[in-house]
Amino acid sequence: MKRYAAYLLVCVCLFFCACANQGAVGTATPDAQQSPAASTPEPALTEPAPTFEPTRTAEPTLSPSAVAGAFVVECEDAINMRKEPSSRAELAGTLAKGERVRVMEYVKNYAYVETLSNGTKGYVIAGYLKPEEDVFDCETVKITDCYTYEQMRADMDALAAAYPALASVSIIGQSVRGVEIPALIMGEVNAPHHVLVQAAIHAREHMTSLLAMALSESWLRSGGNPQVCFHVIPMTNPDGVKISQEAAYDEHTRQLYVNDYAAGLTEAEGEEYLREWKANYNGVDINRNFDAMWESVNTVAAPSSGDYRGEAPESEPETQALVSYTRQYAFDATISYHATGSMIYWQFGPASEADKAAHALALVIGELAGYSVEFDDGKSFGGYKDWASSKLGIPSLTIEIGTRSAPLPEIDFYNIWLRNRFVFKTVAEWVKNA
Repeated sequence: MKRYAAYLLVCVCLFFCACANQGAVGTATPDAQQSPAASTPEPALTEPAPTFEPTRTAEPTLSPSAVAGAFVVECEDAINMRKEPSSRAELAGTLAKGERVRVMEYVKNYAYVETLSNGTKGYVIAGYLKPEEDVFDCETVKITDCYTYEQMRADMDALAAAYPALASVSIIGQSVRGVEIPALIMGEVNAPHHVLVQAAIHAREHMTSLLAMALSESWLRSGGNPQVCFHVIPMTNPDGVKISQEAAYDEHTRQLYVNDYAAGLTEAEGEEYLREWKANYNGVDINRNFDAMWESVNTVAAPSSGDYRGEAPESEPETQALVSYTRQYAFDATISYHATGSMIYWQFGPASEADKAAHALALVIGELAGYSVEFDDGKSFGGYKDWASSKLGIPSLTIEIGTRSAPLPEIDFYNIWLRNRFVFKTVAEWVKNA
């Protein structure tokens, strides 16, 4: 009951935060394929396939993380505007490139908007909208679609130097290729509450590293919270991220491509195969390598660019590093950032007490960010969230971001940022009151 009381308390706080900020945040669909600049058979009808069919019965209200001001449509030609947040819904019109709108609410991957030219209202894919005014409150971390390991390390060092009383960098282990995996620790290690945030465990989802670092800088600029220590691991899989970002073959990755192609696991060619890389350098999907019903993982048979669980639970150095670090502190919650799909996963199998607590936190963040809160489908095993919840009893969430499939384009970061910018504050208040 105490955790649900905390949920209600945070919801009240978010309501007043919304009134003070006057604006909106977004949502997404898994595996959305088009980018704003991509050409399609119908360039004026650019949107991903639907994943849900909600029924809207009332005029949406301002979402807690909304921001005032106009947004501009960024695409090749035009995008559809629908009467409901679904690609099967009736068209309300189309919005041309450069059209200015006001965002009122986000529902999964859609934004409910009003055009400033004639007041027409409808739903558009949120990832095609960019705020007309700068809403990004970071000075060190910069928006990009290719946030590299080297930039991350430089930004971590810069933040630790700028906030020596609040931030420090710790190395939690190494990758397959010997690359250090750093954690940014924000707050006192003797604080009564601890939260772990990890990102980019899947290589192609490297925009989550940018988000984790941006949220960290924003948290430091706000002064943090003396009762809550955040441990942020922005790039759990640095070798894989490098493969996805640079898309340059070596002998090992070329052999995995040959194997995957022969096994019918990919139709991608050239750089596309590497840009969609999900695994670590060994060809193991790290988020299928944890001791959480690992034996039930529906895996490919051999090392691959994605979906191979490994030879045994915790066979990979990246997995071992995350497991070891998680055991070092009494974490009140863990947050794993993934892409894509604007949704939150909280459950692993039959709901445990940790899962029930995670559900309460998921509802708070879902209301804040416009993300749907999803139940376990009983088919996902071996993940970090699953392990932290089932083995250590830590309330744990997976938060999916973006409005198309990874790697995400830069334009998508704006709605991601707006939806997530208050997450650290929200989680801190929740763990303090839980």
